[in-house]
Amino acid sequence: MKSRKINRFMQVITYAAVLLFILSAFSAGSLKAQTNNKQKPVFNISAGLTSMYDDNILKYSDKYIDRFLNNEDEGRFHIRTYDDVVISPELEMSTSYRFIRKLNTTFTAGYRFTSYMINSNKSRSYINLGLRQYFTRKASIKISWDYIPDFYVRHFRDDDWVSIYGYTPETFKPFSFAKESYGAEVMYTFFKNTRAKLIFDYASYYYNAHFTEYDCNNSAWELNIRQTLYKGLKAEAGYTFTSSVAKGSDEPGEIRQYSDDSDGSFEEDAFLIRILWDLPEFQKHRHTLDVKTEFSKRYSTTEKSAVLDPLHAGRVDKNIALNVNYSLEITKTVGLAFFYNWYSRNARSMAEENSQYVSEEKDYGQSQIGISVTYSMKY
Repeated sequence: MKSRKINRFMQVITYAAVLLFILSAFSAGSLKAQTNNKQKPVFNISAGLTSMYDDNILKYSDKYIDRFLNNEDEGRFHIRTYDDVVISPELEMSTSYRFIRKLNTTFTAGYRFTSYMINSNKSRSYINLGLRQYFTRKASIKISWDYIPDFYVRHFRDDDWVSIYGYTPETFKPFSFAKESYGAEVMYTFFKNTRAKLIFDYASYYYNAHFTEYDCNNSAWELNIRQTLYKGLKAEAGYTFTSSVAKGSDEPGEIRQYSDDSDGSFEEDAFLIRILWDLPEFQKHRHTLDVKTEFSKRYSTTEKSAVLDPLHAGRVDKNIALNVNYSLEITKTVGLAFFYNWYSRNARSMAEENSQYVSEEKDYGQSQIGISVTYSMKY
């Protein structure tokens, strides 16, 4: 199964590269044939390298950090450390044309590899393709496709194996998934300095053979408004509603509502506030400060009882994220950025008998601090 995913992943990369090459060649040929069109296609390549320290790579609660440090729960922890240094090289290519009058059509392709220096089982790849078309100078639409071939979360007990082997180390199995998502975005600028986005995203998660009950389809609607307050200072606010429907069963012919498996279905409200500030130039170098915070509340929607599904029934998660980024333009082609990210989850259950259990299992705090360098070329 893993081999199939990798082969598919490599095919997509190849097709994307060939597509961009063909489009570039086609555009160059068209340019020679059409002497009345002096607009040349624009081709951009951006290469980046990010390095950061992550103090809780598996988003463990204090309960499991203590167990890891005390060498408890044999078979659960397939990591050497619960923190790590992460290196992420990435490459993004884009090419812009003017197929419709003097309005841009932009194709993009990106690839990123996230490498964990000590715990390599957390390393993963990410690919994205996108197409944006402007219909007026203020209005555009974008469609996109994203793919993660293999994302390792952590090890959990497989209840089907527990029923055979009991609570032994062998019953801990990797919890991982592949993710494929499609997006559509409408962007419009009005009142000169107000930009609005309406975004729809549909994502499918495919879990490995031990946890197929968690396979799910997620639908998300987002409304995002960015307003220029005065020159160099922008404020942004957004709201996202997400609905997730999980398979909730792992046997042929089983129905989610009547199976004895976990049901991870949920609905979530998320609110975003962001400030972007172009700071006064520093020795003729542009530099910016970007501060973003997000609060979300996730409600489990499973109809199963707290006895049958104690981890999900009645569960409510409160998540907070803070992202601070300072970027500096070294030259017209080289940029440098320093960032800090903080994440927190507070989980409870409306089923009183499970509230403490859910909290001990799912509460976590996580901090990341790092630096990134980018090099961009345009021709």
